[in-house]
Amino acid sequence: MVRDLEFFAQPKFRIAKDQPGSGNTKNIGAVSKLDDLINGTGPFAKLGEAVFDNYWMFYLTRDMARAAEIGNPPYTTLATYLVHKRIPAEQEAALAEAAVKAAADAGLEAAAMDALDVEESDQ
Repeated sequence: MVRDLEFFAQPKFRIAKDQPGSGNTKNIGAVSKLDDLINGTGPFAKLGEAVFDNYWMFYLTRDMARAAEIGNPPYTTLATYLVHKRIPAEQEAALAEAAVKAAADAGLEAAAMDALDVEESDQ
């Protein structure tokens, strides 16, 4: 018998993470923390659906980038997307916060901070 079942629904952009769901495909992954799923507080939640759509529409795996003969993908995380897209200042703080959260969730917080430091030192 099932007890204490909690049902929730969130728009995809609110629970998506910035990494594919599997290693070699473009499947959009979801956050793994239950609170983030229930509350819809993934890395794109504060940034909105337009940023989510743009990120994933142009996201390339390494194989896709090689097939397009462009070498490496232009970005592979939300932090490197920030640098690549040169997001306007009014969106930068929210994007930076979301990038660090996504990286921390993936155990890559130092890498995200390094990417953000590069962006700040370039300006």
